[in-house]
Amino acid sequence: MKNIYVTGFIGSDRKSLAEKLAEEKGLTLLDLDEEIKERDGRSVMRIIMMMGEHEYRNKEYELLEELSHRENLVICCGDGVLFDEMCAELMEKGDIVIADADKSAEELWEAAKDDATIPYAFMQFDPEDKKKETFFKLFEQRKDIYGKYI
Repeated sequence: MKNIYVTGFIGSDRKSLAEKLAEEKGLTLLDLDEEIKERDGRSVMRIIMMMGEHEYRNKEYELLEELSHRENLVICCGDGVLFDEMCAELMEKGDIVIADADKSAEELWEAAKDDATIPYAFMQFDPEDKKKETFFKLFEQRKDIYGKYI
């Protein structure tokens, strides 16, 4: 069976959907960010802060490339994975599922605004109004890419 890749915008419940799909289909669940953290020894936030987002995306691609040679996986991916063309190309060999694709930007903002685990600096350090503005701009930039897979 092909791999299933679960992603979605910030605030979507990717993890619960990935867990549900893995259980329903009897597949192995793997969280991409957790696997990178385990292999690297640093959190996603720490990798991005120390090495930049580009280095994190390289790690993401390398792991996805390795996993693309396996089958029967449900892989929970971060919100930006589809914006790297090489990652998207690998994922398109399997099935891509967008979590909470039916939710509005406002609903996703409500789910995300107080989540300290989100590895975007603006979600941690900016004032509330600036966070919201940046979140909505990012949502607008990304919604068309997610829409390709709905």
